[in-house]
Amino acid sequence: MTETLLAAMYETKRQNFLIGFVNNPERFDPALAFAYYHRMAPIFHEDDLRETEGGDPFESIYSVKRQFVVDVTNHIDENWLNRTTDNVQFNKLEDRFGGYKANRMEILVVLEYSRIAGRFDDELFDAVVKGAPIEASKIDATFRPEDIYFD
Repeated sequence: MTETLLAAMYETKRQNFLIGFVNNPERFDPALAFAYYHRMAPIFHEDDLRETEGGDPFESIYSVKRQFVVDVTNHIDENWLNRTTDNVQFNKLEDRFGGYKANRMEILVVLEYSRIAGRFDDELFDAVVKGAPIEASKIDATFRPEDIYFD
């Protein structure tokens, strides 16, 4: 399948899901809506798609790739379990995953997706925002229909 056709299919799926979320938020997972909204690989969702297709057919389309999301969340999880939360301060995450400002917004999107999905605890997210730049000084725990803007 051509990349253009695959991208069109993904955008159709994304748009339909987000319209459904806006109209009936109680029937949709807000974390998955957040992932679609930001065009990121939804690693906490859609296991059935990965199982039936042998992988995610949209992997090449995501702006925030699956491996990046997995790497960031695995690092956070390891430090959360070991209670070494100093290692997950935003500036340290930024250094580890690309360097100063290299992947800042991608890291922030992964963190928000994780928080909306109910991963980790408030103590961890408090550690993340210690000394964080202004755009990462608050990691949202919710995603609502009002947060969606179609352009």
